[in-house]
Amino acid sequence: MNQELNDSEDKRAYRISFRINACHQALTVIYESLVDREFGISEKEIRQVITEMRIILKSMHHDDF
Repeated sequence: MNQELNDSEDKRAYRISFRINACHQALTVIYESLVDREFGISEKEIRQVITEMRIILKSMHHDDF
């Protein structure tokens, strides 16, 4: 039983890490593209971060995270 709980918590931590890492990567691209005035790239990445945040909010509300 303890192993199942540990496996479940490991999977949960991985899901959280995956989502947050995606946001970190996108924020780096956003910064670089804004500095370089590449607004099309910025907009795409900003939308990606918004999507990731919505997924996180939805997961929190459904206790899926």
